Amino acid sequence: MSEGSRPDDKKNQGFTLVELLVVILIIGILLGITLLSPITGNVQKTVQEQAARLQILFSQVRDKALLDNAEYGFSIDENGRYQWWVLPLESTEWAVITETPFQAYKMPESLDFYLYTAEDELPYLEPKDTGPDVVFYSDYQVTPFSLYVVPVENKKQGVVLITDGLSDVEVVR
Repeated sequence: MSEGSRPDDKKNQGFTLVELLVVILIIGILLGITLLSPITGNVQKTVQEQAARLQILFSQVRDKALLDNAEYGFSIDENGRYQWWVLPLESTEWAVITETPFQAYKMPESLDFYLYTAEDELPYLEPKDTGPDVVFYSDYQVTPFSLYVVPVENKKQGVVLITDGLSDVEVVR
């Protein structure tokens, strides 16, 4: 035996109360994160899905306007229902598009939408009762706009679809 050790000294066995409390605290934090993530994750997932859907549709309609040599439009009402418009060649009246994927669509109730445009740049609109808020021109330009997609319950998780009228529509957090 070495000089510093005694035969009756046994190594401490078990955990101290502080160690147990730390482990319980860590487990509690992990459970909290696990249980809350589906709640906040669903809202964020819905926001991302809707923003991605709109971004793809904006890109498709912009290409369609160029290929068809016609103006196309987009409008959204206060209830989150949006629809697509077309202004056929040699026409001055907007018509609602009903073909897939540009048929009218109602956004989920859990989301709010705010559309900001440069209204003085909208063509062919006498009264604002009918027609689009955003126009996709046949020369590949777009009415500059910002479309905010925001969860009703947590405004900080929203995203913005934005374009300056010349560049593609981008999703910004």
